[in-house]
Amino acid sequence: MHAIHQVTATIQHTTTKALWALLATALIAISPTNHAQKLTGTTFEFSWDEGQPYKTIEKVKFANGDFIQVAEGKTNRQFIKEICEYKRLEVRRGTTGAVQYTSDACDSVVHIRAAYPDTKNAKLAIVTTNCGGTMCRAWNDYFVVFLNEAGIRVTRLGTGFYGTRNKQTKYQFSFNGQKLSQSLISNFYDGKENNLGDLIASTRYFIPQGEYVDTRLNKKYLKFVGQHPEVVLSDIHVREKLVSKMQPERFRAIRAALSGPGVSSISNGRFIVMNACMRSNCTYEFGAVVLDGFTGALHAIRFNPDEQLAEHVSTEPLDPNVDGIWLSEIDTQQRLNLSIEHGRIRAKRIQSN
Repeated sequence: MHAIHQVTATIQHTTTKALWALLATALIAISPTNHAQKLTGTTFEFSWDEGQPYKTIEKVKFANGDFIQVAEGKTNRQFIKEICEYKRLEVRRGTTGAVQYTSDACDSVVHIRAAYPDTKNAKLAIVTTNCGGTMCRAWNDYFVVFLNEAGIRVTRLGTGFYGTRNKQTKYQFSFNGQKLSQSLISNFYDGKENNLGDLIASTRYFIPQGEYVDTRLNKKYLKFVGQHPEVVLSDIHVREKLVSKMQPERFRAIRAALSGPGVSSISNGRFIVMNACMRSNCTYEFGAVVLDGFTGALHAIRFNPDEQLAEHVSTEPLDPNVDGIWLSEIDTQQRLNLSIEHGRIRAKRIQSN
């Protein structure tokens, strides 16, 4: 009997080791980093980098007949952000020339830098923006413009700084017909430095939701990209620590403030930013949920400017050097200016003229 127990224990131990080995192999195989490594060996159809001669394009017509172009100045046609009154990238209907929407590519300088395969029948374009001053020459905000099922989409990569000359950022793209299918952005410098002041390179890749994510973003959070904040707030595992920070009534109030229409985006390849407003009362109460794709830290924000309410609950204190990057992605309906003080969000009401 003792011998049988020994054999059984040996088999169980061996089986357990084998299962853990298989699990570890599977996790490595499906990790975002491994996915990017696989893309490294892909033969891409189009590549671009800043080493090419600097050129700007006035207008790019896409394969679906619609086009993009840079506009400037105030407009009475539609509501736009104040920064977009300087210069902005507009998506327009090819048949009528009417503005379909104004993208987030807005600043003092907005340049269409490249179009593939050409400016008359494009399936991709690259756009850069910056503030136009002397201090802005070392960086740009980068946008990739491509076709999806809904038409022309403008996706923000993030703020990229110029790295060393022999390690330029490389932008690579593959297509399935007219649609963007795979893309890898390597040596992307987002401003992070090591202790010697050297810029640290990152790698970002394209996902089916139409966004670019950093290879360090935890794969278990990819399902939340492009989703409404309610998807996160209803996930008992992701919300667990956040719920422990407040009373149930407070959580329900935040949930109600985000019960209406919403929109989601990725900030700096890392943060999943989900804006929404209250159902049937969108201008009265609104807010956002922000999930840190690296650490899992979760932030819930609720605004009611008329009641002078600006509520913020977080699983971790905010670091302005880390979290300051996503503040501009929070939709305050141009009624509040946000900043981080003592680990919390401070909201200051914008005085109307």
